[in-house]
Amino acid sequence: MAKSKNVEPVLRKTGIDVLGDVPWGIHFCLFYNSKQDLIDILVPYFKAGLENNELCMWVTSEPLKQKDAENAIRKVIPDFDECLKKGQMEILSYDKWYLKEGRFDWQRVLQGWIDKLDRALYMDYAGIRISGNTTWIGGGLWKDFTDYEHHINKSIGKYRIIALCAYCLENCGLSEIIDVVNNHQLAIIKQQGKWTLTKNAERKRAEQRAFEYQEQLRSLASELSLTDERERYRIATELQERINQSLAISKIKLDALRHTISGKELNKALDEICSSLGQAVVEVRSLVFDMSSPILYELGFETAVADWLTVEIRQKHGIATEFEDDGQIKPLDEDIRLLLFRDARELLANIVKHAQAKEVKVSIRRVNDQMHVIVEDNGVGFDPIKIAAVATKEGGFGLFSIRQHWNHLGGYLKIESKPGHGCRASIIVPLKR
Repeated sequence: MAKSKNVEPVLRKTGIDVLGDVPWGIHFCLFYNSKQDLIDILVPYFKAGLENNELCMWVTSEPLKQKDAENAIRKVIPDFDECLKKGQMEILSYDKWYLKEGRFDWQRVLQGWIDKLDRALYMDYAGIRISGNTTWIGGGLWKDFTDYEHHINKSIGKYRIIALCAYCLENCGLSEIIDVVNNHQLAIIKQQGKWTLTKNAERKRAEQRAFEYQEQLRSLASELSLTDERERYRIATELQERINQSLAISKIKLDALRHTISGKELNKALDEICSSLGQAVVEVRSLVFDMSSPILYELGFETAVADWLTVEIRQKHGIATEFEDDGQIKPLDEDIRLLLFRDARELLANIVKHAQAKEVKVSIRRVNDQMHVIVEDNGVGFDPIKIAAVATKEGGFGLFSIRQHWNHLGGYLKIESKPGHGCRASIIVPLKR
């Protein structure tokens, strides 16, 4: 994203004050001394993940067991049991994850995280947030586990994963501490009663390279999308100002001529020509709005969506519609506004094509520094996991391509649906700073 666009890089809230916001693909460690240290860091860490539409997995061992972890996080998240029930949060003991059949296989564990990520994306979560405590590691497993950490550190940057590994400081000698720090991008440790953050030199260099590369990618993706939308607007304007106006003027002249001449056959021919021209005017106007809404540029996003909902959904397809706007000021960057309108139309078009809906509602509201666009229908619904799997396998677009490009622009798409119960699609995007 070009810096002039004011669109933030894709960062995730960690819930850890000393760390702040981080990009996907972060792999960091915690050196702790007590059970309370674990609670102080991991509870806000997972709370932030749940609040930010991530699938969370907490692998526990002494001194904070599974039941202790559940009780600690339940105190700060009122609907925690619902998160457990729907599978957004999993808390399990180390022997259920790291030591299947009593044996540690780092390749199996690493693949398990990738499988967990795939499942999370199919369920329309933004990614996964994980943590594992390591007090279960005996001396004989240390090398295998450091190999595992090394491979995670090398490969995690490719995935939508945030990983925190907890190490008891009392169990680590100098050589172990060096191994741990080398295998993580960041380390958190309490010094003189305060949590501090340490970066290794490789992490600092990698951060700068990654930031520059991501900036280039975002800038390119944004400019390509903007170029496409601007070209659509230019063509739509040309159609409206040249072709459609010429057709309309020709129809007016023919209508006038028809009233000044006589002859049954000639009048019939003129009637047919006028009718054809009138139909052409309607079709060109429709094509203009399909390509780019002039209202979007002249009156803004909310008005353009409301007009599209009325004309294209209610009038053209006979589906009952409702539009709701909270009336708050919602400033959007140009690229965000263009893409958001395109995706809102895409969601509505999907309803017409697939949902068999009788009612559609669009709600637009501001929540802090974000804009929420919610499209709901009472149609046949679908299973998001199955649809996502098909889309991924067949290279499909639609709903899940919308999710992918918003992930790169600091927003996200959330889909809630099940067969027979309609669909609720929410696009959450950043407002202009």
